[in-house]
Amino acid sequence: MYKHVISKYIYRLLSVFNPENCPEMPVPILKTAFTGGRPVWSMLIGKQVCSVLLLAFIAIPGLSQPIGNWTFNGTTSGSSGTYNTVSVADFSAAIPTKAYNGSTVYFGEGGWPAGALDPNAYLQFTLSPNTGYQLDVTSIVLTMRKSTTGTAAGSGPTSWSLRSSQDGYTADLGSNSLTTGIQNYTVTLNSSFLHLFTPVTFRLYGYNATISSGGLSRLVLDNIAVQGVGALLPLTFTGFQANRNSDKIVSLKWQMTNVQEGDVFHVERSLNGADFTAINNFTQNENQVTGSFQYDDKQAPGNAPAIYYRIKINEPSGWTYFSWLVKVNNTISKQQLVNYANYNGQLLVTSLQVPEKGSYTLSVVTMNGAVLQQQSLELEAGVQVITTPIQSLAHGTYVVRLVGKGEMKSKKFIW
Repeated sequence: MYKHVISKYIYRLLSVFNPENCPEMPVPILKTAFTGGRPVWSMLIGKQVCSVLLLAFIAIPGLSQPIGNWTFNGTTSGSSGTYNTVSVADFSAAIPTKAYNGSTVYFGEGGWPAGALDPNAYLQFTLSPNTGYQLDVTSIVLTMRKSTTGTAAGSGPTSWSLRSSQDGYTADLGSNSLTTGIQNYTVTLNSSFLHLFTPVTFRLYGYNATISSGGLSRLVLDNIAVQGVGALLPLTFTGFQANRNSDKIVSLKWQMTNVQEGDVFHVERSLNGADFTAINNFTQNENQVTGSFQYDDKQAPGNAPAIYYRIKINEPSGWTYFSWLVKVNNTISKQQLVNYANYNGQLLVTSLQVPEKGSYTLSVVTMNGAVLQQQSLELEAGVQVITTPIQSLAHGTYVVRLVGKGEMKSKKFIW
């Protein structure tokens, strides 16, 4: 598992922000910030000055468990963890002969290059997280040797390398030499193997093969053991919209991923952005990879200069999540606005306000005018917070540009 710890002093700093100065900032929960892949809050802080406080998070590695194991006792099939599946572990077509030796080890014979690594000669295995789950793959132990056939020096690859699909099999995750004696080789994986929600494939290459008199060029596998952690993908808010239909009716809509059966939703309202009251609640009755929800507040105070809304979710596990805050003004906006933009290295979070339903274009632009990313949006009238996956950005200043209905509005953000 992995845990994050929030400094109590940082929390005190967060708690004293005025909502008017940082209107989109969520209210954090005082509990351990990360267990089993779950963040203490699922939203991002809306202002640059607030977001720098995220640097206070400290990652603390914890225990791993078996999530893949291949014994090669008469089969290339492996055993998986609770939250994932595994493929067979077998040699590529470039290795012409594959066989068991006494049903306790498995070897690939022939095809191993006498010189440098051949990208076509390998043994491959894959781990796949189940739908709605993620994997943190932390280490792999390879138990193997070269062939003992021939003279005392043996035969087969004298070197090995392990690579993965994460970078197209270009970089070595681990490498070493092979002898005629069975050895355990441990490969400790880096952070790019954390929070995987799609399959990851590994390839074990043998090379620098030598063949002694009477020998057979074999790479012999006794066991492959993969350690890691499987966990539910964290519940995530992907959008939140609010539209004032009349003096007393505000329509709320929000979108989420990885919603669980038993999640309890609380729709909350505030007149100052700090003190919230629950105005509705309901319980989710099924698991959903993606979900869309809505609620009409038919008692919205018509004389309040602004109303703040948020969604609170209590999971059966005890975790609590908050959405971003959405601020609805007393008067209906007659122009479109980009209230704020925040980028966290994976997602761009923007708060938009449009006067009418329609088609809009949201772009990310450099300071010299180059368009880095552009997307078309169908937006409802009102205020909405949306998240957008975006390509990696170098640190600097950028512009979010919203175009539609004959208007163009923009907002700078710093990353």
